[in-house]
This record gives sequence, structure tokens and C-alpha cells, in this order.
Amino acid sequence: MSANAAALPLHSIHDSWRYIETGATRDLRIDFMRGLVFVLLFTTHFRYQSWFALVAWERIGVVSSAETFIILAGVVTGAVYGKKLKSEGLGPCSIKLFQRAWTLYKLAIIVAGSVALLRLVPGLDTSALTSFIDPVSGHRHELYPPVENSALTFFEVLLLKAVPDQFQVVGLYVVLFLLTPLIFSAIHRGRTGSLLVLSWAVYLINYLALESEPGTAALPVTGAQFEYAFPLLAWQLIFVHGIVAGYHKQRILQFFRTGAGQALLATCVVLSILFAAFSLNHPLDTLPDWAVASFIPPDIFMRWYQAFFLKYNLGPGRLLNNLVLLISVFALLTAAWRPIKRWLGWLFIPFGQESMYVFFVHIYLILLISNTPLPGMQNVWINTAIHAGMLLTCWAMVKTRFLFRWIPR
Repeated sequence: MSANAAALPLHSIHDSWRYIETGATRDLRIDFMRGLVFVLLFTTHFRYQSWFALVAWERIGVVSSAETFIILAGVVTGAVYGKKLKSEGLGPCSIKLFQRAWTLYKLAIIVAGSVALLRLVPGLDTSALTSFIDPVSGHRHELYPPVENSALTFFEVLLLKAVPDQFQVVGLYVVLFLLTPLIFSAIHRGRTGSLLVLSWAVYLINYLALESEPGTAALPVTGAQFEYAFPLLAWQLIFVHGIVAGYHKQRILQFFRTGAGQALLATCVVLSILFAAFSLNHPLDTLPDWAVASFIPPDIFMRWYQAFFLKYNLGPGRLLNNLVLLISVFALLTAAWRPIKRWLGWLFIPFGQESMYVFFVHIYLILLISNTPLPGMQNVWINTAIHAGMLLTCWAMVKTRFLFRWIPR
């Protein structure tokens, strides 16, 4: 096999199908994975029960779009800005990272501020973006101050305290990118090991901290709204590790060519299958009975889920599931790239390459579709058509570069 052949070889699949590793910064496998995540994201953000839920609602493992987005964002940041770090030095690289944080902040302010203003439009229902109903407790949370309190709304938007919950993760991105120069400084000085130890220490401080209210971050250091769902002290862990993985990508791929790497890959595949089987037992009321496995009793499943797989604080089981699944999917894309790209690349690669643009426009599509009679019909086939239609609409907008000149990306 050529030395340029892709990493993570699976010799059972024909070599002509393989992804050819060129060493380029842009990796279409990463773009594909980022785009694939939008199927999960659209199914959860457009909150209508559809057949997409059979694969999107933690059915292929106890993972969600948020973790995958943050991990892959870290990988891309480590690869792209790591290259700048090596060629330009820490100072110029840090300036570019701060510029990226500023772009993301502007994007968050535009979305949060525009939604606040749209509340003033007569007859327009913005509740799909301005409120959140806890799926467990059923409690309704208002995400914005009252309309008449414009001064408070203004300041809360600026502080990322008032923002649609479907977009709040961008606030986490902003803070992470502000911290990234420190991460690269540690890598640049050869202190990657110390960086990872510190990242785990911060994660464990958050994970072990006593919560005043179950399910709420104990140490919300920024006060921003994203801390409710994505506590910074927990979620920095996967971003930091993603950056390190992206920075050392070629060394990691070389490791997976070795015998030990192949054994680890096989272990990841087996664990991914076991996690998927485990997740099928999740007793979700919104799924038909035939779609829920029953070899783990519901009370035992929920006990394990609460102990090891909670999303907001990134339980250890969820961390492991994300790791082994991403490695397994990357290996599959490496080994069978050509047929997969031919069948699905036309859809997912454009999404992955313009992920922040798609993330931006989908907020306004949520508002648009929620103000039609379609969601009120509560028909699973109509809801499935909504999800598919919104995905294809975003794809068409990317392909035609709709408003690319105006929307920060």
C-alpha cells in the first residue's frame, strides 16, 4: 500500500474505496462528519416528532450533536490554527483566534438581538425561540426578559444571557476561542501533557461539585445562558482534547497504522456497537414501543444513565461513547470513502464546510416553520417532511451561496 494511503486501514474493504490522505489541512472526512451531525441537530431543534428520531435521538449511542460539534470544532481548530502557529508564531496565531472569537460573538449578538426585536412584530409567535420547555420536568423557561423591559434585554443580549436555546452553544464557542491562545501557548511550549492534566482537573472539579439544584451547573463561571446546558468547566475538556488531536493529527493517524493502533480501533468498533445497543433501551415516551429495546429494564437503564451519561456535565460514559464512536466513524469513512462520498457527500460535505452559516440560518427557519399550521397537525409524516425539507432548504442555500456576503461565517 502507498505511503500516502489514508490512516485507519480496514483491509476487509477494497483499497480502491479508500480516502487518500494528502496531508492537506482540509479533511473531507471531518467535513462529512460535521455535516452529518446536522441530521441530529435539526431533529432536536425543530422539536417535532418525526421518523428521523429513530436515528437522531441517542439511537446510535449516547451522543448528541453538541458534543460532536465541539469535538470536531476543536480538531479543525487544532489543525488549521496549529498550522498557523507553526508557520507564523504564537502572536499572529493568537490575533487570528481573537478575530474568530469576535466573529462568533457578533453572530451570537445578531441572532439574539434580532429575535428580541422580532418579538415586537404583531402576530408573530417567537416562543419557539424565546422559551424552552424542559422535556423531563415540563417546566417552561422564558429565555428573554419581558418585552417591555428593553434596557434589561439589551444588556442581557450583550452578555449572552438572552439567546435562543438552539443557538446558545455559540456563546460557548466564543469563550472557548478566547481561551484557545492559552491552549496553543501550552502546546507551543511543549507542555501538552500539563495542559491535558489541567483540563481534566477542571472537568473533575465541575463534575464532583455539589449542585444546589440537580441538573444545574454548580459552577457557572461566565453567567451566560449557555452554562445551563454546556457548563464551560465541563465542556472545555472535549474542545481542548479536540485541539490537541487536530494539532497532532498526522502522528495520531500514523499510530492507527500500527498493530497497537489496529487493536485499539477494533476495540472502539466493538464498544461503539455495545453503546448503540445500550442506547436503544432508552425508554423515550416519544418513540413507538417497537423502536425501544427491552433487554435492560427501564429503571436500571435510567439509573446508569443518570450516573454516567448525563449530557450537561458530560458523564464519563458519554465521553467514552463519543470517543469510540468518532474513531469508528472516521475509520469507516477512511476505508469506504468513495462510495460514501458518492451516495451522501453531496449533502453532508457542503453542510460541514459551511456549518456556522447553516447554524445561523436554521434559527430563522425554525421561526418560519413554527408560524405555519404544519407543526400543529402533529403528524409524524408531516414532521418528517419538515425535517427533510429544512435540511434540503439549507443545502440549497449553501449551494447558491445565499447571503454569503452578509452573514458572518
